[in-house]
Amino acid sequence: MSKHVPLSSSVCIHAVCISPDHRRNGLGVRLLREYVTRLESATQDDRDGSKAYERALLITHEELRPFYEAAGFEWLGESGVVHGSRPWFEMRKVLAQPIMSPPEEQAQSLPPSIWEALLRPPRNRPQTRSLASFGGISDVCAPDPDITGNISNKFDLLCPREECGSIILKAGVAQWVERASIQARRAPVISRAL
Repeated sequence: MSKHVPLSSSVCIHAVCISPDHRRNGLGVRLLREYVTRLESATQDDRDGSKAYERALLITHEELRPFYEAAGFEWLGESGVVHGSRPWFEMRKVLAQPIMSPPEEQAQSLPPSIWEALLRPPRNRPQTRSLASFGGISDVCAPDPDITGNISNKFDLLCPREECGSIILKAGVAQWVERASIQARRAPVISRAL
């Protein structure tokens, strides 16, 4: 979680990888359940004990649905994410909530302005632009200050669902890489009709 957005209530899981020698024995599900348990017990600040995360989110292909469901994730349906030719599906695990004092007691221990801010609806989603609306790669990427010769993304990449607004990729985290496409590396397929 070295790239986690501070004070974010969601954690996005990008992959669960198990060595081929250790697959098909439940190790992946056990690892994922342990990770979720650690997320549930994590706190923002050891001094006040506030809950660090509310949910774990992921996108996956349909054939992995049983794996993630075995680890306690629920199927939400097709995702708006487009990457590659296959559809992606969203899943989530709502994390166990800590036992908290009643709102009246919490309100008494917090300054009124903070309690009001907590009760306000979430702030508006940041203004978004599609990638096609930019003029070129120089509009969305900049030289990486840490690695000479590399360029990284200038902007946060947001979930495409209007009601979400989660940050999928923070600015400055991705590296621009150019290489031949998979189709260009495969042998051509020729078919003939008889």
